Amino acid sequence: MRFVLIFLLSIPLSCIAAPAAAAETAPASLLDSVPIQFEPARGQQKDPDSPVRWSAHGFGYSYAFTDNATILRAAGSAVTLTFPGAKPARLEGADQTHAATNYFVGQRYVSVPAFRRLRRVGVYPGVDVVYYGHGRELEYDFEIAPGADPSRIRMRFEGAGPAHANTVQLNNHGEIVLAFGSGEVTQRVPVVYQRTREGGTVKIDASYRRDRNGDVRLVLGRYNITQPLVVDPVLSYTEFFSSTTGANVAIAVKHDSQGLIYLGGYTYATDFPGVGASEQTANAGDRDIFVVQLDLTQAATGAVIYTTYLGGTSTDNLGGMTVDANGVIYMTGSTASTDFPVSSTAYTAAITANIHVFVTMLDPSQAGTAGLVYSTVLGGTGTDDEGTSVTVASGKIYFAGFTNSTDFPTVNPYQGSLDFNYDAFAAEIDPTQSGTGSLIASTYLGGSAQDIARTIAVDASGNVYIAGSTQSVDFPTTSNAYQTGYHGDQDVFLAEFNFTTATLVYSTYFGGSSLEETKKILLDPSGRVAMTGYTLSPNFPVTQNAFQTSFGGNGNAFLTILDVTKGSQGLVYSSYYGGNGGEVAYDMALDSYGQYYLGGYTLSLNQPVTSNA
Repeated sequence: MRFVLIFLLSIPLSCIAAPAAAAETAPASLLDSVPIQFEPARGQQKDPDSPVRWSAHGFGYSYAFTDNATILRAAGSAVTLTFPGAKPARLEGADQTHAATNYFVGQRYVSVPAFRRLRRVGVYPGVDVVYYGHGRELEYDFEIAPGADPSRIRMRFEGAGPAHANTVQLNNHGEIVLAFGSGEVTQRVPVVYQRTREGGTVKIDASYRRDRNGDVRLVLGRYNITQPLVVDPVLSYTEFFSSTTGANVAIAVKHDSQGLIYLGGYTYATDFPGVGASEQTANAGDRDIFVVQLDLTQAATGAVIYTTYLGGTSTDNLGGMTVDANGVIYMTGSTASTDFPVSSTAYTAAITANIHVFVTMLDPSQAGTAGLVYSTVLGGTGTDDEGTSVTVASGKIYFAGFTNSTDFPTVNPYQGSLDFNYDAFAAEIDPTQSGTGSLIASTYLGGSAQDIARTIAVDASGNVYIAGSTQSVDFPTTSNAYQTGYHGDQDVFLAEFNFTTATLVYSTYFGGSSLEETKKILLDPSGRVAMTGYTLSPNFPVTQNAFQTSFGGNGNAFLTILDVTKGSQGLVYSSYYGGNGGEVAYDMALDSYGQYYLGGYTLSLNQPVTSNA
């Protein structure tokens, strides 16, 4: 069995101590407090004949509501709750949220209102069911009118998953437990009460009884039959829903100047928030992009304030995402969909085959299709053009990636042709322009072997930096490079362009005798370039002031800072980070105290940790 430890590393590069941070609530806990939102079926479903009338979506689960049943779906399995003896009931939304759920399905747009409560009216005579909840827990109250008979209430739970489990038991706490695939669904003992005329509550004794046929009924203590009665069960479920079946994969998390959080990634599932109808447990093999905007300060009333599904009928993949100060979202990646959503101002309206780059600018504050401010596909006749990183500066979109197309679009390029099977590329788009006029600059960069760009940044002067990996012994370098020669199986490269003059301002190899790759770069206030990623080289360049000067074995993360104005003397700081099992750093941030934060994974049991870990 292999255990993977996620690491977060903070490295201060000065002796200035940051003030102690206040304790923060874990993001996962905040997401678990997000209210469930219920949506009517209004064209977002893939099957127009579906019996689903309403649905609710969460992170890794969904609920579907038909005339007769409530269905919980996750990880390719389902639990169905019905009320034996009940008649088909009317479903009504209540407590509408301030933001609708938006769906971009191919080039079709659907906006659906969302509600915090859903009422099933007249399940039994004088008995309504009201659904609501937070995070992983669905609550449903039986609201029983004066004189109505609660003894008619029956609950039937059925499981239909990989194990086809449908065994209902009562545990030692009197809770209903349903074996479900590789885990359990539990319904807690209900809270039953009546309200007094003075506004207080009187608790009523309650318990569950299981009939021979598996149905569950309520047994109540004495209560006033002339007053309304409320029965409040809670349905909760365990972590087995994090299965890879119908997986949702987060690629990026960002925040804007208002503190709103943005999640972006791709999904195979139809039960992701804003993706589609919950009666389907998989997305027909397609992979589509999702974006979620969260206001975690409003978790009690609805933290999810925007969610959208972005993609066509084939495979769509998010490569990189960023958000500007106004909350506008910029994305790049790859698509094989001939109907990928594009704007009327797109550089290219559609693709006919193969995998192409996409670039999308999405404004959640704009209603309807106006939110798709700019979106285009971009590529040549090769089989694989992919965007991996995107940033924005002065209203322009900058993105990087790799291509094997000999005719990838170039504008005022430093390198106008493909040098080998895969070359890196860097490009600039002006989203205020239309058609071919929106592509301001675009260039290849590479040598006679494989070159892949993974990350991009732009400085205050508008110069563009890209970094990634190269296997080319003749990768273009400049005379002021820190390292002019190729050292190993695969080296890091760092390149700086001036798009206006189509010149390569700076370009260098960086690495040791084995393999390394850069995953993220950023620029500090003085213009120095920080890089992080991983290395397999025991002789990777490190500085004397490094946190870790020796190679831990089997691959380590690294942090390297270069001053590109100082040529071969430009290595400011460089350090390994890791143990003897292997580490990869995927992302990096810099705070106002000069401390760098690296995030990634480790396979090492002896990874360096602090005493307050």
